[in-house]
Amino acid sequence: MRPFDMVVVPLVWLITLWRARGLRTASRHSRALWAMWALWAVSFTIGVPAVRKVIDDLVGIASFANLPVAILSLCAATALFEFLREVTGSAPGRLARARWALLAGSAIGLTITFLALKRPDDNADLLTADANSPLAGMYWAIFLAYVSGAVVGAGRMVLRYGRHASSGPLRTSMRILGASCSFGLLYAAHRLVYVVANEVGWRGLNSSAVAATSQVLLACTLLLFVGGMSWPSLAEQALRHRARRDARAIRPLWELLRSATPEVVLVLPAELRRDPRLVVYRYVIEVRDCILALDGHLPPRRRAAAVELLSGAGLAGAELEAAVEAALLRFAVRAELTGAPPQIAEQTAVAGRADFGAEVDWFRQVAAMTRRSAVTSTVRTLCLAAGVTTDDDPSLPERVS
Repeated sequence: MRPFDMVVVPLVWLITLWRARGLRTASRHSRALWAMWALWAVSFTIGVPAVRKVIDDLVGIASFANLPVAILSLCAATALFEFLREVTGSAPGRLARARWALLAGSAIGLTITFLALKRPDDNADLLTADANSPLAGMYWAIFLAYVSGAVVGAGRMVLRYGRHASSGPLRTSMRILGASCSFGLLYAAHRLVYVVANEVGWRGLNSSAVAATSQVLLACTLLLFVGGMSWPSLAEQALRHRARRDARAIRPLWELLRSATPEVVLVLPAELRRDPRLVVYRYVIEVRDCILALDGHLPPRRRAAAVELLSGAGLAGAELEAAVEAALLRFAVRAELTGAPPQIAEQTAVAGRADFGAEVDWFRQVAAMTRRSAVTSTVRTLCLAAGVTTDDDPSLPERVS
């Protein structure tokens, strides 16, 4: 079995079956995309040499399987064009409006030419079969003209839409789809060169190498198309995965602060809690608000004391900065929970960051430091100096869950 049949055919069937879920309620462009994959899957399966031989034997016509493979390929190219037209919102031009008539005419032309031309007796690839007939050139001219037209039209839509696409996954997707269209044109051009060379009588091209090259170009076209279509979804999944990690990392800090300032925490509807990015945004906003609410317990001298204690514990640089913040917040929570009166102070607890991503990273660092032994020791010292009940005092109220 050829590498193309072992790698590409199962992949196309997998995509077809996976996208069949919810097809009944799918949008028009989703149905067009599924139709393209389904047509390719059937076409490639018929093109497998063993399957092709069975079909030829059943029908009783030599190389008959080549005809449905070609017609299904034209239909798949039409479905691709229709999908891109729908998804980009392009208005149909003159050729687009006549696409169904062109498809029907091309299929009829292929059928008539196929039945009239001299075909090989075995199940050889019709492209490289030595038919030595002008009809063979006409057969491939119809096929390649239609495929090239569909690919060029799709490429123009991708190029036009890609220019206006926002930077990020969508623009990257358009670039990958553009590369897919380029390989599709290379596939058509490669076949055309071989057909022309065969028609003028030049036999310098090795037929098996030509067939293998065609399969490689077609495989690259399809794999790039899969990549281009999947890229936005993969990027979205990567963002959601990172947001889930951020939420897990920040949650301990959020829980610590909300135990002392429950009035700051808003109830989030269940459907919104399923979006990890929204959860992270909520944690960051509420952590900020909690810090502002606790700021009265943190005069500048407390920060200086925390810096001195943690520096003495061997911390320095960014690690020291995060540890100081963690110690001050833990102290402020203890002071608030035990009813210690706030002190008039400047805002010292909130360390600003350049953007939201940097703030998420900062709160992750602070959350990771809240359970460090050096931070716990510093909090205990600060509490004793301020007359606040320490962590191991049984009279300390339990944290709000």
